[in-house]
Amino acid sequence: MEKVKSKIGELLKKGYEILKSVGIDSYQLDCELLLGKVIEKDRLFMLINREYEVSDLEAEKYFQLVEKRKNKMPIKYMLGECEFMGMPFYIKEGVLIPRPDTEVLVESAIEEIKKNKFKNICDVCCGSGIIGISIAKLVDNIKIKSCDISDIAYEVTKENVNRLSVGDRVQIFKSDLLECFIGNGQKFDMIVSNPPYIRPDVIETLMEDVKDYEPYEALYGGEDGLEFYRKITFQSIQLLNKGGLLIFEIGHDQKEAVTEILKENGFGEIKCIKDLAEKDRVIKGKLEICC
Repeated sequence: MEKVKSKIGELLKKGYEILKSVGIDSYQLDCELLLGKVIEKDRLFMLINREYEVSDLEAEKYFQLVEKRKNKMPIKYMLGECEFMGMPFYIKEGVLIPRPDTEVLVESAIEEIKKNKFKNICDVCCGSGIIGISIAKLVDNIKIKSCDISDIAYEVTKENVNRLSVGDRVQIFKSDLLECFIGNGQKFDMIVSNPPYIRPDVIETLMEDVKDYEPYEALYGGEDGLEFYRKITFQSIQLLNKGGLLIFEIGHDQKEAVTEILKENGFGEIKCIKDLAEKDRVIKGKLEICC
C-alpha cells in the first residue's frame, strides 16, 4: 500500500496552529525552518511549492520537531546552527546560543587589535568559539588561544574551527578559566571574554527557552554576577603584556562594578561601549602594571 503523503502547505498550517497556541510569536518562521530541515529545502522553495508532497516519515519527523519547539526548545539548537558576524556556526545543547550583543564585543576587540597591532589573543569561556574564531576570520596574522572548562564547549569550538577553516590561527584548550596558561610563560596582548554574569535571582526570570535549555553554568555568574570578572581579571595580570587589554561583555547594570574590579587590579584607560539598544555592553581596560 502506497504511503500517505501530505503537502507542504498543509503541514505548515498545522505547525503554525500548534506553535501559535502556546504563544510562540515566531511560529511561522520556526515551522518553515523545521520543515525545511527535514525535507532539505529552503524557505523560498516552500513558499512557491505549497503543493509539494512530503512523505509520511518526513511529516512525522517534522511534527516531532514542532512538538519540541512547542515545549520551548530553542529553534537554533534544533537546527544545529546559528549565524554570528555573518558566519554559520555549529551549536548544540550544552553551549550558550550566540547573541547579536556579543558582536559588539568582537567589533571592539578587532578595533583594538588593529589599532595596537596585537598578535596574541586569548578567548576565555569560549563556549562555541564564536569570539576567537570571528576575530581570526576578520583579522590577518594573529594567533588565538580559546579555552573553556566544558567538554561540550571544547567539542563545539573544535568543530567550528574546522568548519570555518581557522585551524592555523586558533588553538583550543580545556581549562578552568586561564589556569592552563599560568605558569608556562604564556603572554597575551589581549584577553577577551563573555563570561557567565547573571545572578541566580535574574536567571529565574529569563524566558523558558533560556532558563530551561541553555547551560546553567554558562549563565550563572555567582551570587552577585561578578565572580568570573574577579577571577579572570586577577588571573589576566599574570598573562597580559604591559599595555595589554582585557575586554569583557557585561550585563547592562554591571558597568560600575566591573570598572571597580579592573581599577583594583591595576587597569586604566577603562572604557564602556553600548550596544545597539544603548545599553552598557562592553568594558575594556589597559594593564598599567606588569608582573
